[in-house]
Parts: sequence; C-alpha cells; structure tokens
Amino acid sequence: MEYDPFVDLPGGENFRDVTALFEDAAEDMQPGDLLLADGFTLQDAMASFEIGEPRFDSGMALLDKSKPSFNPLAPLTPEEVCWIIDRSFSCEMEWHSGYTLSQTIFSFLYVHSLKDIDPDLIPGGSPPHADKQRPPELITVVLRAAVIGLLKCCDLTWRELNKGNVYDAEDWQGEKCDVPLSEALPVKYVCGILDEACHWLKTSAKGVKWPPSKCFIDIYVITIVQQPWQAMLMDRLKFRKSLIELFETQLSQPHSGLLPTMIDLSLHLLRNVTTASLSEPAPVSPARLAFDPEFARVLVSYIPLHVIQLPDQTHTWASLKGLLTSLKNVNDLANTAEVSTWEIAGHLQIWCPRLHSRFPYVRSITQATFWDGVLVLNKFALKHIVEQFFHETLGTSYDAFTQSITTRWLGPAPPPLAHIERTMTQILMAHIKALWYNPPRRRRFCAKSLFDWHDLFAVITDVCMHLAPSRDPRLDHVRRVRIAVLMYRLSVIREVVLSGFQLSLYTNEERVFAYWYVVQVLEMHLSCIDQLMSGMSRGSNAYIELSYQSQFLTALQAISIAIFAVTVKQMTFSWQRTRLNFLRRYKWAFVPEYDDIDLQPFGHPSFTKFAAACDSEAVHKASDEQYIFLDSIALAREILSRLLMSPNGWAGRWSEDRKEFIQKLLDVSIDLHRRFPSTKQTLTTWDMNSLKWDPDVHPWFPVISGFPPAPPR
Repeated sequence: MEYDPFVDLPGGENFRDVTALFEDAAEDMQPGDLLLADGFTLQDAMASFEIGEPRFDSGMALLDKSKPSFNPLAPLTPEEVCWIIDRSFSCEMEWHSGYTLSQTIFSFLYVHSLKDIDPDLIPGGSPPHADKQRPPELITVVLRAAVIGLLKCCDLTWRELNKGNVYDAEDWQGEKCDVPLSEALPVKYVCGILDEACHWLKTSAKGVKWPPSKCFIDIYVITIVQQPWQAMLMDRLKFRKSLIELFETQLSQPHSGLLPTMIDLSLHLLRNVTTASLSEPAPVSPARLAFDPEFARVLVSYIPLHVIQLPDQTHTWASLKGLLTSLKNVNDLANTAEVSTWEIAGHLQIWCPRLHSRFPYVRSITQATFWDGVLVLNKFALKHIVEQFFHETLGTSYDAFTQSITTRWLGPAPPPLAHIERTMTQILMAHIKALWYNPPRRRRFCAKSLFDWHDLFAVITDVCMHLAPSRDPRLDHVRRVRIAVLMYRLSVIREVVLSGFQLSLYTNEERVFAYWYVVQVLEMHLSCIDQLMSGMSRGSNAYIELSYQSQFLTALQAISIAIFAVTVKQMTFSWQRTRLNFLRRYKWAFVPEYDDIDLQPFGHPSFTKFAAACDSEAVHKASDEQYIFLDSIALAREILSRLLMSPNGWAGRWSEDRKEFIQKLLDVSIDLHRRFPSTKQTLTTWDMNSLKWDPDVHPWFPVISGFPPAPPR
C-alpha cells in the first residue's frame, strides 16, 4: 500500500514528513555520533526534558531580562534588611522540605555577592552614603553576617544529611552547584562575625570609621539604627547564632545535656522574631531584587529545575518552630532507654505526623541518635537492644532465655545462641531506624524484612525441637520468644498492608482484599498476645502494654470487618483481574527465598481464602439481618473510649500523643457509625462512592462525604 503523508500522519495536512531531510543531513554520521550547536551542550539538551518530578520540572523558560540588575551595595533601611533576613529563612526551610539549593538558598543573590559586600574588599576611596538612615554597615556588617550564618547552617545540615541515614535526591537535595557553603569557616569564627554585627548595632549611634578596614584616610560618620529596628535585627542575628550552635552540637554531640537549654533559647528568640510583623517592601525597593527564583538557570546543575515561589512568612515561622520542637522530641528520645518507647514514638509520627516532624534533618538526627555505628543511644552496647526486647515484650531477661536453652539442650551441636543474638539485634535495630525512613522506603523495607523475621522464627522453632520439655509450658521462655518473634512479624505485615492506604496505593478492589487480609493478620496477632500474657505479672509494664495492644488491635479488627462487609457487597470486577492485582501487590510474599526454609510462613495472604470469604453466606447474611458491621463499629467505639483512660504501658512521654491518635481513630469510627446506612433499603440505594480515603483525615480508614449525618445511635 502506498504511503500518503497527508492521510496517514496524525494531525491532518498541517504536518509534513521531514524524515528524509534528517536522513540526508546525517548521512555522513556514524552510530553514536553527537552533533552539537555552538554554545549548546548535552546538559542543555537534558534540561529541556520533563522528568515527572514536580519539584524539578522546568520545561522551557527564559530568564527575565526586564528586571533591574541587582546591586549588592544598594542602600537599605533596617526594615528592608529585616525583611531580607526573614525571607532567607524561607529559603532555608524550603530546602529542608526537599527542594534543591539552587531553587532556594542560591536564589538569594547576596549568597553570591559576599566578596562584593566584604568591608575589607570595598575600595578605600568609596565615600560613605549620605543617608544616615541607610548606613552601608547594614549591608557590609549586619546582612553579611546573616548570610554567612545562613550558609554555615546549611553546611552543618548538609553534613548531617550526608551521613547516609536519609537519601540524597530522594529525601533531600545535596547538589551544591559549585557554590561554597562556608565549609572552610569554623563555627566559632562565624559566631564571632554575628557577635560583631550585634556589637555594631549596639554602638551604631557612636562614631564609626568608614570603611571599617585599614586605610590611609579615616572618615567618621554618625549612623543611627533606631528602635525597634535595632532590637529586631539583633534578635534575628542571635537566632541565627543559636541555630548554628544547635546544629553544630547535634552534629558532634547528639546527646549533650546542653541541648534542651539550647533549643529553649532558640524557641525564645524565635518568639521574639515573630512578635512584630514586617510590611512588604515597596515595589521599587532594592530589597525585592535580593531574591531571584530564576537564578538557578545560570548555575551548574544536573537537574532540570522549575521556578518555585517561597511560602508566606507565617508558614516559615511555623516550619522553624516545628523543626525546633522536633529536635526537642529527639532529645527526649535520646534519654529513653526503652526500645518499645522508641517504637511507639516512631509509629505515632508515621500514623499521625505533627507539623514538620518529617523533615529529613530530623529523621537523620533521630537515626543517628539511636545508633551512631558504635553505641546504642551513645552509651549502650548492641546487646542492649536484645535485652530490652526480652524485658519489655516478655517480662523476662535475656539471660533467663539463654540459660533455659543451655540447661535443656539435647541437640548434637552447640545451640546457636550467638546467631540468634546477632540476628535479633540486626533485625530490631533496623526495625527501629526504619520508623524514620520516608514512607515509601519504609514500606519497602518492611516488606523485605519479613523474610528476616521468618528466618529468625524458623531458627528458634528448630531450637525448640531440640529442647527437653519444660515443667511449666506457660514459663517456657524459648516457646514464648518464638511467639514474640511471630508477633513482631505479624505487626510488620499489618504495617505493610495499612501503609498502602496512607500512600494511596490501592484501587477499589485492592481495598476490599486489604481490609479482609488485615482482619486475618490481626486475628493471629491477637492470639500471640493472649499466649504471651498468660503467666505474666499483671502489674508489669510489659503486661500493661500487651493489654493495651490487644484492645487497640481488636478495635482495628472490628472497624476493618465493618468496612470489608460494606465494600464487598459492591464488588463488580472480575476475579482474574483481582488475582493479577493480588500477585502484583503482594509479591513480597512469594519471593523464592522462602523455599529455602522448610517451615511455611505464617500470615501470608491467600487469594483462595479471600475468594471463599467473599462468596460465603456469612458476608451476605451480615447485611440482610442485623447489620453486623454497625455492631462491629459500635464495639470499636467502646474499646477506643476505654483506651483513652488506659495506663500508659511503655508509651512514657508519648502517652498523650498516643491518646490523641486514639481520639482521631475514635472520631472516624463515630462518623462511620452515624453515617452508615441503617436499613436494608438505604443500603440498596446507598452510594459507595461516598466513602473517601483521605490520608490527611485518617491514614487507614475512610470517612463518609455527601451523606447527611444521622442522629447519634
């Protein structure tokens, strides 16, 4: 068939086939050859592509050459200097949130003009400005100190983030674009520059030599920075100095006893800074030229960047307060020896994250605090993790476990105690650190760690087979450890499944299976808790925590049963498609490594059982008779209400945070109980699309929108 370009090409006759033109032009080129126009590099070509990341996508945009050129020595008023310093904090916090240095810090043009505003490098013959309200020292002394302090804070933060606890280009952006971050300047030197700027502000009403450097001609002028600007500028410089000292202490001594005082000082100075609001500079003010969001395009960068707009100042102050509060929380964790408390705090900041608690810097500091590569919490050997596991989960000691194995061992070879301790330590340490990964990476880690938990469970099961019978099965430490390991593995499975809701991974049919699967996993988990609680001292924290977890998981199971019973009635998709989605979503359960272990894993998903559950008479009966799903949610409401008054267990200082999360879950269950259809007729006509899964409302369960609230039941 003859090819007709006017018919066969999409778009009609407005297009012309130019293939032959390019073939003729490239006739003399060999495969792999690259032809570049003058001034057009491979990096320029790569920068023209969209890469799908909203923080970086740039498309094609030209620099705006209509704006006036930036003059770093243009006179500024004290109010304009305050505004510039405040906006530099906005740049800093946007970098903390995940944007690049090019889009944030390096869009602050004074960063690139430090030599131009260095008083020792300004030509000696330059006369002082006649305007006493705009003294040059506001730029060469005050603003320069603030810029150097900003860069030093970024340098200290960069060093912490570069430790490897968080991931460059995934959690944070470390590309410096050949721009220095004051790496060569010691902290004491930078703090000295800030102190000198504060001293100049205090003495600004006295005679000041211009320029403030060695020269043959001394010119003295009277410069005055009046109140309240003098105090406002000093507060900002002191706040910057406090941040430098805080970051430097976190980097070198993460468990210093001075940290609480330093954080309180920073919070106090932040309150002083935010007390008075500043007005925006006039459109013609030179202060507005200090920030150029398009400047990233002239830097050496390997990532195509788009222009970002800095958030309003209120958001910046809230981010800074959240950062400092989170560091205070890290300090509290550093003084907490209980591993279970670390786990509770880590789960809470994932399930119900507070404002800016997920900054990469905070997550890196937290992981380094727990394990610095040598010691746990900067004071314990690695064995501390295992010892705490036995004490906090089983209410017994690790020595009692090893002694029980040694005295009852019947195997031909020595018992694998060293292997058990080493494996358990590695798994638990990684388990705690993963609580401060970013959510997608944490989910992937949990899925991969399930095999390690199963391997440990199989080893302890094998040990149990070579032991003499225990006199009292309830006090059989080895059997109880086996159950505890299985319980931890089931909790990880629960997190893998429920995190899919928080990450908005599931399609409608996948949600039905996820809730059914959670119910099965929780049933096994609750069975493990019941076995562990038998024989434990009722007054111990281990017993109280297990009792708390039993009630909490029972409430989760009841809500999951209710949502499954409602959503399964609306299944209209094919079983073939559902099975393919099942194999794709739960591929972690079918990795070949499990074939190397004779013991079959507990808690793995079964599509056959799910299909049988969906077709069972019980599901249909639940909706036709007494609306069992309403009874399930009513049970969850009752349990969650009791949990708000329960003892703390291992929650410690985070008991109030845990109650806040329970209250949030209770609010969701109340909403569902009130808004679910209460009769068979309303269920028939009820729109299932009114169920809305919004992670900002609740990470796991839906709320009902567009449905008028029913009177309380």
